Amino acid sequence: MKQSLIFDYQIRAILRRKHHNPPIWTENHWHDFQVTLHLRAQRNPSDMYGLDMVEMEQRLQEWGERLPIIVNDCPLCPGGTTEELCCYFASIPLENHVTLIGVSVAENSERLTYLSIS
Repeated sequence: MKQSLIFDYQIRAILRRKHHNPPIWTENHWHDFQVTLHLRAQRNPSDMYGLDMVEMEQRLQEWGERLPIIVNDCPLCPGGTTEELCCYFASIPLENHVTLIGVSVAENSERLTYLSIS
């Protein structure tokens, strides 16, 4: 192929953390939060791929490990909400040729929050 192509990627990590959602839920409880970065990158004809997915997965894991065991103890997530977690993960540093198009955070398989970034 002799032209540049645009690819979309989903990079996912599972993060076991406690949280509470005051004033509704005041006691900390565990979740295996599933965090997904929705990314877009251009692959040029001379490139093997547009995004190094293994490197991005490691970066996402490291970014997640920065969160305290109780999510609410993070200054960016005082309410412990999935909305705040989406915003937290939206601040992950990316290479210049990579665009973040969305972040999703699920507390479980029945509830997912998606932040669409334009």
